[in-house]
Amino acid sequence: MTILRPRLPGYVLCFALLAALASGSASAATCGGLPNPILVTATGVAFGLYSPGANAPARSNGTVTVTCTITIGATLPSFTIALSAGTYGTFTQRKMGFGTARLNYNLYTTDALGTIWGDGTTPSATQSYTASALALTSFTVYGSLAIHQFASLGVFADGITVTVTY
Repeated sequence: MTILRPRLPGYVLCFALLAALASGSASAATCGGLPNPILVTATGVAFGLYSPGANAPARSNGTVTVTCTITIGATLPSFTIALSAGTYGTFTQRKMGFGTARLNYNLYTTDALGTIWGDGTTPSATQSYTASALALTSFTVYGSLAIHQFASLGVFADGITVTVTY
C-alpha cells in the first residue's frame, strides 16, 4: 500500500541589499559650516525564510542613515534619498533572483506600503530631509514580499543602490 502525502512548499531565504552612495557639491558637503564629510550607511531588508504558502506577505525593514562625521556643532544640509530599481530594473515590481528564478517584492516609504520608494520617476517617490540642527537622521525602508510565489529553493537577492543628493 502506498500512502501519498501532499508536498509542502519549501522555504527560500530572501533579502535586498542596500548599498549607500552620497553625491553633492564640495560646498554642500559640510555639516555646520565645517569641512565635515557626510557619511551614508544602509542596512539591508532581510525577509528571512519565505513560505510561498503563507497567507500574508512577508515584511521586513531596513534603514538608511545620514550622519555628519564630526557631530559637535554639526547640522545636516537638506538632501534627498533615492533608491534604485534594483538588478532587474523596474519600480512597478522589484524582483529578487536566484539563477533564473524570480520573486516579486517592493520597497516603500511608509509602513502602510502606499508609496514605492525609488528615484522619483512614476510610480516611485524619493524621501527628503530639510536642514535642521541634527547631525544624524535615519529613514526606515519598508519591504514587502508578495504571497503565493512558488519558486525553486535557494537564496534570492537583489541589489539596491541608495543615492543621497545634497
